[in-house]
Amino acid sequence: MNAEVINMFLSSAIRLFRDMFGLRVTSCPAYVLEHQLNHRWEISGILGITGDYSGIISFRLPSLLADKLLEKSGIIIHEEDERRETVYSMVGELTNIISSNVSDHLTGKSISISPPAVIIGRNHRILWPKLTPVIAIPFRTQYGPFEVNVCMK
Repeated sequence: MNAEVINMFLSSAIRLFRDMFGLRVTSCPAYVLEHQLNHRWEISGILGITGDYSGIISFRLPSLLADKLLEKSGIIIHEEDERRETVYSMVGELTNIISSNVSDHLTGKSISISPPAVIIGRNHRILWPKLTPVIAIPFRTQYGPFEVNVCMK
């Protein structure tokens, strides 16, 4: 995968956190995701991309950060089950926004994005397609880390 596409995901995530939540995000060096048996992510939003580019994109974060994002959005829900469902829906939508922002910049390319799905639980696994290596783009915020993973060719 070329650096230009990786940089689009990096910029999209930074803009999203700045514009929607007023948070400053620091990116860390990207790396190839090889083993994910003991990771720190409790929630992953994933979606598929088809067309001129194809693959899987994920937005991964700990529950603490997801809860903080809900709080910063101004949505207040007191019922715990409803609040959890809202957090999971929000993660799916954030995954969609990050990916859609990138697809908007891939001019001249035909791309379709599937609806996002959300996976929850400690040490959950994503079985990535063997298309190409998975590139992990880590970020830090004042409320904790998150990561965007891209497996696309």
